[in-house]
Formats: sequence, C-alpha cells, structure tokens
Amino acid sequence: MTVGPRRVAVVCDYALDYLGGAQTALVEQVAALTEYGAEVVVVAPSSASAAVRAGLGEGVTYERVPARWVLPGLALPVVPNSASLRRRLAAVLTERRIEVVQLHSEFGVAAAAAAVAADLGLPVVHTVHTFFWQTDLRPQRMVAALVRAFHRGITGLRPTRVHLADRPGDSALRNMTLGVARQADLVVSPSAHQAARLRAAGLEHVAVVPNTVTPPGPAAQPLEQVDGPLRVVWIGRCEPEKRVLPFVRALTAAQRRLGPGRLHGVVVGDGSQLAAARQAAGDAEIEFLGRQERDRIPGLLAGAHLAALTSYGFDNQPMTIVEAVTAGRGVLYCDPALSEGLAGPGIQVPVDEEGMSAALVDLARRPDLVVAASGATERARAEFAPATHARRMLELYTDVTVRTRAATDVPVG
Repeated sequence: MTVGPRRVAVVCDYALDYLGGAQTALVEQVAALTEYGAEVVVVAPSSASAAVRAGLGEGVTYERVPARWVLPGLALPVVPNSASLRRRLAAVLTERRIEVVQLHSEFGVAAAAAAVAADLGLPVVHTVHTFFWQTDLRPQRMVAALVRAFHRGITGLRPTRVHLADRPGDSALRNMTLGVARQADLVVSPSAHQAARLRAAGLEHVAVVPNTVTPPGPAAQPLEQVDGPLRVVWIGRCEPEKRVLPFVRALTAAQRRLGPGRLHGVVVGDGSQLAAARQAAGDAEIEFLGRQERDRIPGLLAGAHLAALTSYGFDNQPMTIVEAVTAGRGVLYCDPALSEGLAGPGIQVPVDEEGMSAALVDLARRPDLVVAASGATERARAEFAPATHARRMLELYTDVTVRTRAATDVPVG
C-alpha cells in the first residue's frame, strides 16, 4: 500500500498570536494533523513564545522567520521574498525532509516557500482564508496601484489583473490571493461558495475542506431550555467588515423593545471599532470583554445561548461557526452565502439593522428556536471534527503529490 505524505511544512505570514480566523484555523489544522500522525514544521514570523501562546502544541517544530517591520493598522509582519529567506526555507525543507508545503497566507513568506518548493519538486497546497478582501479607502484606483506595488515588492510576483470586484481597490486586494494561489498545485477552500469564486477566477484545482477545532473536553451539551435573558455572544475582530456596530445597534434597539432583563449581549474581541461599539451601546445590557485567549472561547460560548456572526459578503467559512457548533450552540448569521455547519444550527436573519433587531426580539420571545438550533449541532459537529479534517487533508496531500510527480516518475512515500 502506498503511504502518502506525512511530513508537512505549514507556512504563514501572519502573527500567530493575533486574533484572527486564519491563525486559529492554522493552529487547529496543525493539531489535527499531528494527532493523526503527521510530522509538522510551522514557519511564521512570530516569536517561539508567541507561537506557544497561539496554541501550537508539543511535537510541532517551529521555525521563525523574523519580520523586517509590521504593517501599521493590520498587524501584518512584513517578510519580503528574498534570496536569504529562500535559502533559509530550502535548508528547513531539506533538513526536515518535508514532503508537502501547506500555505496559509499570500505574502512574502508564502511566495518564497512556493518558489523553494517548486525548485525542490515538492507539491504546494494553499488554503485560502478569504477571497473577499474589501477596503473603503479612497481613491480606489490609487489604492489599487499601491496594493499591486506593495504585493509585488514583498512577493516578487507580477500582479495579476483579473476583474474580481467592481471597486478597483477590492479587486487588487483579491488579486493578491489569486497571484499566490496560482503558484500552488492545489488550492483548498474551507467553504463551497468561496471555492466557486476561486474556480471562476481561473484556478483549476480547488478542493473544499471545512476548518476544524479541537473539542475542549467532553462533548458539549446542547441547550434544553433558555433560563433568564437570552444571551447572545459576538466573537471576532471589531473591524468594519465584521459589522460589530450594526450588531450592537440592533441589539440595543431590541432591548428597548423588550424591556430590561430579556436580552443580554456579550462582545468578545478587539479592533478599531471597539470604542465606537462601546459608545453605541451606552448603558445597554452588553458586556465588552475585549480580546480573550483562545482557551476561554469554549467557556464563553457555553455561557451563552446563541452565537452571532453579522458579517456580510466578507467571510469564507468563519471559525466562529466551527467553535459555536462544537460548543453546542446555534449561530445567528446574516450572509446567505454561508452554509457549512449551518443546516440546522443556523438562524439566518436580515442584514439590515432594523431586520436584525426584529429577529432578536422574536428569538427572545421564541427561545424554542434557539434551543432547536442548539440541538441540531450534534448532527453538524462531525463536519468539523479534527480526525475528519486531518484525513481529508492527508488524502489531498497524497493526491496532489501523485498528480504533480507523475510526469517525473518520482515515487510517493
């Protein structure tokens, strides 16, 4: 029996301890792969202590590639694709006898890793965490030009100019992802709707594998009833694309209609709009907990009745859904494109604030709907199970290795 690739290099440009779905997805994937028997080397700009804080466990080899500087406002470490970086990566991949390179970003480190892998004859898999970049900065054409220049400067890749959005800035941002994805032998999308967009952009080899999360302990128990006020927890980056302000305003309006003690909100996360969200809430029944460590998230979900995901047109397959379903909690969501894990556990509400507020009022008056969504998570959890994720990824690694090496008759395993 042919044995597929088991030595994997996981590469990421992002700071691992920054609150973000890509980082969480990476850490959880590494945990799933190692638990399933793979040997994993993680390459990223964070310090070793930051990698441990992010959740990288024992048995994972960590290689740091220090950043030259950090992009203000985005907390993005900037590591250009340089000759010295490629030499460093070539040494790591060779010494560790890596069999497949797994990318989780689209900047300098990822581009360098893809180039080195091509030189070494190693297959490259690129997990795309978002193909829906957005910016409201003006003027859009100037933003697009700056994005293309920045990305070419740190990756060394000639910018692609596929029309991916009506606004030039958004299109240029999405072309960053497309440019790196074109260097991969296989692209993985955690969601079907994003996979369709990636294929439409011209990528031939795209697979769908939902994200995963390690259960914190014994299987979470679904709700049997809602005691006291309906508790809704919002978890994410407090940034415009996540729409924390519409959620806070909708929740406060719902509380005014219901009266005291009927509906309670919790906002978990940090970002540029946190202060504005606090101001919008005023004296409403909303707790703002700021950024929380990852190991606290399951408890915060268990302490709530419902999770809220209020982004629209931005998210791929949010970790909030994975974490909520794993914790036995339903998900209130606005974006009809989202599907994984939401058949049963999902409660779709209007995207506008008035409609969202009316839906929250209805749920507070009809807690049986919340209980039913929670109960449905028992059937949905298998989709996000670590063993399922690891098995699918290792099968894909085997398939892409066979496909990319067949022409040169290089044996697998």
